[in-house]
Amino acid sequence: MRVFNRDCLKIRYKGKHHKAQNVNFTQVTKPMRSLLSTILIIAFAMAAHAAYPGIPQANTPPKIDNNLEKKEKLTPCVKALLNEIPLSPGSNLSKTSRGTLTAENQEDGKIFFNVTLKTNIGKKGEPPIYLRFIKVNQIDIRKVLEYAKAGDEIYIEQFSTDPNMRIRCAPSSLIVT
Repeated sequence: MRVFNRDCLKIRYKGKHHKAQNVNFTQVTKPMRSLLSTILIIAFAMAAHAAYPGIPQANTPPKIDNNLEKKEKLTPCVKALLNEIPLSPGSNLSKTSRGTLTAENQEDGKIFFNVTLKTNIGKKGEPPIYLRFIKVNQIDIRKVLEYAKAGDEIYIEQFSTDPNMRIRCAPSSLIVT
């Protein structure tokens, strides 16, 4: 073990004293400076991590229940209204229909809702295309039907601000004729 004593310029090595000759103290302090700077960098990094723990993570997508057997048994919890007239789930809607589409819930009355048009305008075997209108209070049905063709489906579901909320009911659906 070496101990450098700056005052008397002696080097202690394994209990014996030797007179120091040509001792360069910058060689002694250089490793100490690099060690101190490394410790300071680590301390600042730990302080920064404590102040800001990391990159904020995006919201997780909503959980989708892929069990088709359950979905068929669920009843819609939203009632679609066209010009204040209730539309029964699964009913046909003419492409030439006009009016304002709204939705109501049993508990809340008029609600914000999402409208999804599921269409397959491409070739057979291609996946369907979904057109969504999100968080609407009312919408002119012509805006939705403009992109629809006969046989397409329109889904109306309650809007939720919480992406993790599990809605335990089926969306109200309409078929374009």
